[in-house]
Order: sequence, then C-alpha cells, then structure tokens
Amino acid sequence: MNQKRRTRAAIVEAAKALLAEGTTPTVAQAAEAAEVSRTTAYRYFPTQESLLLEVAVNVDVDDIEELVASPLGDESPVDRVVAVLRAFNEHVVDEEVRYRTVHRLYLDLWLAAVADGDDVPVVREGRRRRWITDTLSPALAGLPATDRERLLAALTMLCGPEAITALRDVARLDADQAVDVAEWAARTLIEATLRPEPATRKRPTKSS
Repeated sequence: MNQKRRTRAAIVEAAKALLAEGTTPTVAQAAEAAEVSRTTAYRYFPTQESLLLEVAVNVDVDDIEELVASPLGDESPVDRVVAVLRAFNEHVVDEEVRYRTVHRLYLDLWLAAVADGDDVPVVREGRRRRWITDTLSPALAGLPATDRERLLAALTMLCGPEAITALRDVARLDADQAVDVAEWAARTLIEATLRPEPATRKRPTKSS
C-alpha cells in the first residue's frame, strides 16, 4: 500500500513540475516524467481532468503543509491540530464545487475498479491523516496504542469534502456552521480521549 501511495504521489509531483514549466500535462506526460508506466498512471488518473484536479487540490493546501511543519511555540498540539482541521475545512467550503468534483472522481475510480474486479486503487494520498498524526502526536505519548490510533482515525472524519458534504447536505448547515461544528467535534473528541480516567474508588469494607 505504501508503494502505491508513493507511485501516486510521484505522478502528481511530476504533473506539478510540468505545470510549473508551463506545460499542461497529460496523464502520459506525467507518467513519463515520473518514470511510471502509462498503464499504471491511468489506473490512478484515467483522464487528464482527474489528474489536473488532483494537482489543483495539492497546490491548494500549501499553507496547511506550512502550518503543520512550523514550530508550535506557545501553541499546544491540540490547538494546532484543531487549527489545521479548520484550515482544511475552510479550503473545502471556499472551493466547494472543486472539492465535490474531486470527491466524485475518487468515488468513480473506486467503483470502476470494483466493477472490473480489479484491486481497489489508492485514490487518496492520505494527507489529512499525516497532518493530524504529525501535529497531535506529542500530546498522545501516554495513550495506549489502540486509543491513539482510534483517535487519529476518527479525526480524519471531521475534515475534508466528505465531512463538509455531510454537514451541509444532511445536517443542513451553512458553510460557516459546518466549519464550526467540525471544529467543536474535533476538540471535544480530543479532550475526551486525553482526559484522565477517574481513579477507581474502593468500596469501603464493613467493619467486623
């Protein structure tokens, strides 16, 4: 699975480099630049549109990458990860049509692979999981591994186009409300997980 992610990321990076040179890359051109076979590249990006949309989404989050990489200073890991999730969700609502389109393409790729009996392709780079893990890990050192992994996985559900779509379409929230609710849910979940368990009280024994 890690190799598939690396291959996919290499195609995207090659396409970004071609764009920076003034070329609007086809899937074949990106594959050649990434030294990946065309057949493999088309498994991840069946059309030029799907490739260019993914490149656009990657470019869109440069500020979040910088936020994740910057020193915490006086900010706590919890406050920083909440800020990261909020920033990503604000990107989604600001470019909602584009993110919904990308989400549709992800689903189309998955459904096409299942219909053809192929292995399910890696349609996501997994950025949000990396952002959350890199940012919050210092606060999770004392947690059991199971609790830590469960929290990191749960937080991925509170940001991105899937979260915003559910809050907008199902919960019927406006864009600002959707971002606020996702932020509140993330902070509540983190604080509940990190809160120390109350000490078990011993029942008083009856005197003999």
